[in-house]
Amino acid sequence: MYPQSLPLAILESQHPQYKELLPQINDIHLLTAGGYRLKQAIKQFIPRRNGEEAEVYETRIKKFTFSPILSNAITSQISKLSKGSIEVSGLESDPNFWAYFREHNDLAGKRAEKQLLAQIFTSILKYKKAYLHIDRKSAPVKAKNKAQEKVLNLNPYVNVYCASQVTNWSEDSAESPTWIKVRQLTQDTSNPMAPALTVATWTFIDQQEVAKYSAFVKLDSNGQIVEILDEKGEAIATKEEAKVPLASITQHNVGSIPIVKVELSDELWVGDQAVAKAIQHLRTECHKYDIETLSYVQRQWNPIQTPDSDPSKTYVDSEEQAKTGPQYVLQGNFEWKEAEGKILPQLEASLQQTKQEVEDIISGRSKSGTNKGALEQSGLSKAFDLSDENEQITLYGAVLTQAYQNILQLVAKVQGLNSDIISVTGLQDFNIDNAESLLAKLTSISAIDLSSLKDKLPPLVLKILYSKLSEMLVGNMSASQSEELTKQIESLLANTVAQPVSVAPVIDLAAA
Repeated sequence: MYPQSLPLAILESQHPQYKELLPQINDIHLLTAGGYRLKQAIKQFIPRRNGEEAEVYETRIKKFTFSPILSNAITSQISKLSKGSIEVSGLESDPNFWAYFREHNDLAGKRAEKQLLAQIFTSILKYKKAYLHIDRKSAPVKAKNKAQEKVLNLNPYVNVYCASQVTNWSEDSAESPTWIKVRQLTQDTSNPMAPALTVATWTFIDQQEVAKYSAFVKLDSNGQIVEILDEKGEAIATKEEAKVPLASITQHNVGSIPIVKVELSDELWVGDQAVAKAIQHLRTECHKYDIETLSYVQRQWNPIQTPDSDPSKTYVDSEEQAKTGPQYVLQGNFEWKEAEGKILPQLEASLQQTKQEVEDIISGRSKSGTNKGALEQSGLSKAFDLSDENEQITLYGAVLTQAYQNILQLVAKVQGLNSDIISVTGLQDFNIDNAESLLAKLTSISAIDLSSLKDKLPPLVLKILYSKLSEMLVGNMSASQSEELTKQIESLLANTVAQPVSVAPVIDLAAA
């Protein structure tokens, strides 16, 4: 199906929906990445004012400043999700394999279950959707059976592709992908005698094969490919005439496309809702800093002197009109005074309000606490905010548990295991509380005589109770820690001896 080479125009083709969302995706990427990436693209967010001279604009741009309010708010939401726990059943067919996979699910074998869920959650919060590719390590020889696969360590792993990387696709009536195309840019520094080269790779994944096309490329300032290069970095073709060779093609033998698509509804995609406010905060912050350092761009301007000898000469309607504005100072007698007024406090108040609005959008809080500090909020107001947060993050939890169930079922299919019995639940209780509330819960738990409950509750209920109380206290646990906790709870319940109930002797007052 895939030819030995493809024109660059075909490889660079984009889905109409991708084209529509790309500007928004790029804005979100820059605002959450920050640092040098944002600084290089700062003119995209701080345009030149009407009539502003190039020198003044460049000076203003150099005073760029930035507070990462969007990325901080997203990180806070991810931290809340990590306090939840998941429960997986149906992995009894090969417990050793599943124990390893849940702790080593990337190609490098370093990413655990919690980190995978956090990476997926980050991607969909920012860009609305993500594509998860279940792949296998390549081997020098073809494995003939499962035993050889284990020897060669050909375990499945998960690639996470964000929405900016998947440039084209096709879907069936159920909106499940039938094929996707992934575009990735990497740096090749393998040759110490040559400069670093940019490598473009296009990966097609369909229901039968995975095909890769790759080439060294030269990019323009907008990240678009303008030339195809050889291994020495010399141009060999322009983008109009370039053809990119097929690098590899493999049969995945899954029987269906090995892709899990995760997508948020428009209502839950908070990255799109918050990006405009984040841009407003950036511009206001840069404008405030520009005002605070305005004296550094002031210049002297000599007013034009109209010759007395020629009354007809005037500077009215002339190109040499006296320039005005805060960046110019007319020559003459003047004195410097500190800027007066309320503009700086107003800008500071605007920054704080915008920051709060971004945090509210990302967390799903109501506006009850927007105009009050955390200490000023009433207990009822805090309770409403926490309820809103918990409701929204629970909806995210439902999306992630379904996605992870789909991942495990697809991994089981790739591994030749029974996938129908696998089920994933959880991510419904996240303990979104302040320190005061957590201390109150700890005090309440300490007051419970759990040993006295053994005779009053069924064993299964008591086991679940122990698990819930433990998760409430420690929250974030790895799969191995969760498994070890279950064993310790079972051991604890098995060794717990019901305390005898003391009964006061009955005294026969009549006999006495």
